[in-house]
Amino acid sequence: MAALAVSMVLSGCAGTSAIREPESVQAVDRERFLGTWYIIANVPYFAEKGKVATRVEYVKRSDGRVDDLFYFRRALDEPEQRWSGVAWPIDASNARWKARFIWPFTTEFRIVGIDAEYSVALIATPDAKLAWVYARTSTLSSERYEAALAELRERGVDSDKLVMVPQPPAPK
Repeated sequence: MAALAVSMVLSGCAGTSAIREPESVQAVDRERFLGTWYIIANVPYFAEKGKVATRVEYVKRSDGRVDDLFYFRRALDEPEQRWSGVAWPIDASNARWKARFIWPFTTEFRIVGIDAEYSVALIATPDAKLAWVYARTSTLSSERYEAALAELRERGVDSDKLVMVPQPPAPK
C-alpha cells in the first residue's frame, strides 16, 4: 500500500481518463478483512515493480484506523523489508479506503471483490489503473486466479495488465 500511495500521488498530478470507476462491493466486514494478505498479482508500477514476496498486513489501532504494513523483498533470497502506513475506511460500507504512507498525501483504494470466506480480495484504485489480487495464502489455484481476473473485468478493471508476483514456496 505504501507503493500505492506514492503512485497515486504522482498519477493524480498527471490526470486520469478512466472510462468508468470500478464498482466496490456493497459491504466489507472490517474485522474479517484485517490481517495478512499476500499479493498474488498487481499492475506493476514504480513502487512495487521488481518486488517479490509481497504482502500487506492490516492491524487494528486504538484510534479506529489501521496500520497498513507492506512487506517485500527485492529477490526471494534477500531479507524482507517493510514500509509502514496507515489506512482507514471512508464510508460505512468499509469497501472504500484511504491510505497514507507519506504525510500529507493519501490515496483511495476500493475492495471490488471479496469471497465469502475472506480468503481472496480484489482491490483497485478509483481510476482502475492499478489493481491487486490478494489472498490469505501465498498461492492460488489457476482456476481461482482466472475467476479473480474475470471478476475484476466485471468490475471495470483491465485485468490484462496484472502480473503475478513471485512468492516463496509454502513451508512444508
